[in-house]
This record gives sequence, C-alpha cells and structure tokens, in this order.
Amino acid sequence: MPHKGGMTEMDYLTELHAIYRMKGQRDHAVDQKDWDTYARLHTEDYVAMSIGPDPIVGGQAAAKQLAVQMAGVTTIHHCHTPVIDFQDANHATGVWAMEDNLFWYRGGERQWLRGFGFYHETYVKGADGQWRFSYRKLDRTHAETSPGAAPIAANFSSENTIIAMA
Repeated sequence: MPHKGGMTEMDYLTELHAIYRMKGQRDHAVDQKDWDTYARLHTEDYVAMSIGPDPIVGGQAAAKQLAVQMAGVTTIHHCHTPVIDFQDANHATGVWAMEDNLFWYRGGERQWLRGFGFYHETYVKGADGQWRFSYRKLDRTHAETSPGAAPIAANFSSENTIIAMA
C-alpha cells in the first residue's frame, strides 16, 4: 500500500492525480520547448541533478540551461510506472521510469540518443495549492547513441556515456 502521509483516500487520490498531471506538463514543456511553463513547475530552490554534472538551483536557472542544451534538438520524453509516496499533504517523493529520445544534426549528420532510466524527484505543494518540483535526479541505466555522439554529463549507471548536442 502506498504511503499516504495521513491523508484520506479521496485527498490522496486527488493529490496523486495533481502530481501525475504536473509530471505530464513538465514532459510536454520540455518537448515543446515551453521554458516559461517549465520554470513555473519548479520551486525557486529546486535542485536539478539531471541537466549536467553539477547541480543547478532554481526553476528559472534550469529552464535557461535546458533552453541552451536543447536548442536545435527534438526531444520525446516518456515517463511511466510512478511510485509516489507522501510524507504529508504538502510533501511527496516520486520515482518514475523514463525513456527519452533526442534527435539533432551536427555537421550535417543526424545524431540521436535513446535513454532509459529513472527520475528521482521530490515535490512541494505551495501556498497557492499547486504542486511543484523541488528536486530531480536522473539515474540513467542504459543509453544508445548514434556514432560520433560525444559525452555531455555523467552517466549515473556508469554503463556508457551520454551525448553532446553541440
């Protein structure tokens, strides 16, 4: 049975659905390069451990970094089989299985990455009643890349490297 943080069954299901919806909005914002929406879905003190080797702090900073890294890159994100636990009505943690596909051109040649792994996340419900991401770490367990793709970040699985878009 999932940890419901002392909530009633109806409150638990309502808040769980709100987190699922927020996660979908995040994936859509990245794939549609809607950086304003992306930034709004994260807290001001959000910590990103999935954009590069160093932490990035803040939703605005994360959106700006992704906008640079994803310029000229078509992305497709799929997240599924979530495990969400509530510490209380305003704090939750989640682990989502993920698959991402990235496509771009470098030197006139088509490049790609197909990655698999898990997002480890924390969520905070604000005074406005909206859930936001407060932490995310990508644990990539497997990646397949086109020939010639170069590393951009630590591969948390140590199985292989992740590609560069530049």
